[in-house]
Formats: sequence, structure tokens, C-alpha cells
Amino acid sequence: MSEPVGDQFWLKHPYSVLFDLIHLQRVKPWDVNLSALLGELLREMKGRGFIDFSVSGTALLSSAILLRMKSELVLKMEDPPKPPVARPTDYVPPPLMFPLRFESTTTSLDQVLKGILEVLKAERLLPAQLQQASRTPEVFEQVDDFLVKIEENIKAFYAKVILEHSRGRIISFLRLLGKGSVLEAVRIFIMLLFLAAEGKIGLSQDEEFGDIRVELRSSGGSASPAAA
Repeated sequence: MSEPVGDQFWLKHPYSVLFDLIHLQRVKPWDVNLSALLGELLREMKGRGFIDFSVSGTALLSSAILLRMKSELVLKMEDPPKPPVARPTDYVPPPLMFPLRFESTTTSLDQVLKGILEVLKAERLLPAQLQQASRTPEVFEQVDDFLVKIEENIKAFYAKVILEHSRGRIISFLRLLGKGSVLEAVRIFIMLLFLAAEGKIGLSQDEEFGDIRVELRSSGGSASPAAA
């Protein structure tokens, strides 16, 4: 026969904590005095004149679980604190360098001359003696004389461009230069810039340091490319 519920003293406080295996994981292990609790349970059984081994086995199982929980807490307290997790920092790219517009910059004659020399050297169209030639004061004096009569020179040059276009030829910087000197290259380049600023011609370049194509523009400002 099964024992009456009233006689199941181990299901009452304070012994019930050892027999509620479902909620045992929620118990704070250090709040349970196992030594005193097991001693009271054993004395209660002896006082009743018998020892229930099934109840004793359940009590021992619960005690082992509580001891393991206490050991885990002790070991956890001895572990060194974990270093804080380093938060990833977002990469901030450097500020972009915006391209300079020709309206807000000034280009010296020396810089223009350097640019022309780099273009011609890259195309390997200059003789060796011209590539090694150094600029002299006489060259700059001649350029100054050219700039004094810049308007007349531009008109004559523009007439030449129109003539080349009327003949159905492809107009480019190197074709206009021909076998001209470095000084002539500078003059042609300056006049091309003036005509482009006035909207009379259009300039385009497929490759860096490559030849510069010249397109004659109509009075309305649209490009009028030369025939091949």
C-alpha cells in the first residue's frame, strides 16, 4: 500500500526543496544548508522507525545537484574578468580633393611651357636637341612680344583653323604645330585656350599627354568636327 499523503513529511517545508527536481535549478544554492537539512531528514526517518531508501536517494541526488551549482559559482567567481569587447570604429575616409576650375586658378607661362614639353616628350615627336634644350631669356622675350600682339595673332590663327576645316582635314594640336619649335608650341597652345574660352572652338583629349583634337564651333556654340 502507498503511504498516506499526510505521512509524506519530506514533501513539507523545509525538506520539499530537495524533492522538487523541476524547480531545483531556480533555487539559490547558497541559501540551502545541506548539512543541516540532511541531518534533520535522517533524524526524522529514524524517529519514525524506518528509513525510506527511495526518499533518501532522491535527497542525495538533489544534494549533489546543489553542490555542483555551488562549485560552478565558486569557479565563476575565480575567473578573471573578461576584457571589454572592443567596439569597431568606423573608417573615416580622408576628405576628397575637389577638382580646381580654371576660372578660380591662374596658370603661369612657365607651367604652360612645362605641360607642353611633357606632352611632346610623351609622344616622342620632339628631336633630341629640343628635348634637352633649356629655356633662355630670349625665349621669354619672344613670348612677351607675341603676347603684345596677341589679338592679331589669334585672328590670324583662327583664320588658319577655319581654312583647315574647310579643306576637310582633321584638326589637332600636333597637326597645327607640324615641325614647329617649342616656342611655337607654346604660342599655339595659348591661342587655342583663348579661342576655346571665347567659344569659337572645342578641345578634347582621349588620353593623358595625348594629342588634343580641335573642333570648330558654329556661331550658336555647337561643335562642327572636321571630316576624316
